[in-house]
Amino acid sequence: MSIIQDSAAHHFLTFLNRIQHDQHDWHGLRISYAPMLDHRALIRTPAHIPGHLHDLLRESKSCFEKLCDMAKVFPGAQLYHFTDGDILLLADIKKEKDSVLFHRLYETMRREYGNICYLDRLKENIHACQAFAEDKLIGDSKIAAYRAMAETHKVASIALRRERRDDPLVLIIEDDRFTASYAANILNRDYDIVLAKTGEEGIMLYITHAPDIVLLDIHLPGLSGHETLQAIRQIDPHSFILMMSVDTAKDNIVKAGHYGASGFLKKPFSKARLLGEVEKSPFMGRFRH
Repeated sequence: MSIIQDSAAHHFLTFLNRIQHDQHDWHGLRISYAPMLDHRALIRTPAHIPGHLHDLLRESKSCFEKLCDMAKVFPGAQLYHFTDGDILLLADIKKEKDSVLFHRLYETMRREYGNICYLDRLKENIHACQAFAEDKLIGDSKIAAYRAMAETHKVASIALRRERRDDPLVLIIEDDRFTASYAANILNRDYDIVLAKTGEEGIMLYITHAPDIVLLDIHLPGLSGHETLQAIRQIDPHSFILMMSVDTAKDNIVKAGHYGASGFLKKPFSKARLLGEVEKSPFMGRFRH
């Protein structure tokens, strides 16, 4: 049996690509810990993030070790332990007795771990499995972002680093390439630009670069714009964040304001509107001559 823990999401993604057209009948037993990561609870006190993650991953590791021992009856199996705590056992079922053993193992784990256990047959659910692999890649980024938020000294220096920078900097968090390029092309004459395609990446880049303003799309893969907004406001209550969306539903705007957004840009927006909103950031004043 192969045990995969390092870069597990990448390994699983390439494994799926390799087996799409083979004749093996891979069965999967998945134990899902990732949904237990409560975003609001995690960001409420960033200093406590390592403890919360440690507790979850300790439970996940205990389950993983138990499954590792029980799965030895499947010599060609692959056992994954993902960064966000999820566990996946894959076994190539060749005979009826293997199928019986695999289902018995599933029932045993389900009795102990309940409704976080799932059974999959890869050749019947290949698209769902590919979506799961993509979700595990996002899970890697989420854990990295949470851990970055817990770097208390680096977070504490955000305001000082922003104040000491010589040139204004805008962070654009947008997964739509056209919108990101459009905004960057308007702003890059007068501002340094940092681009992120996901909320997770945006949080880490915010901590690294201490921007003067953030342009943040509401609809993002992984952490949503609202969740990203909450996280950034938690580590820097003075942040200036403009939410962007083609969807102007009242609930989106109200929620953005409730979570601390400084304004809202309806897409598509004009050059004049964008420049006018960016100039409202209180951090831009020191760059005016």
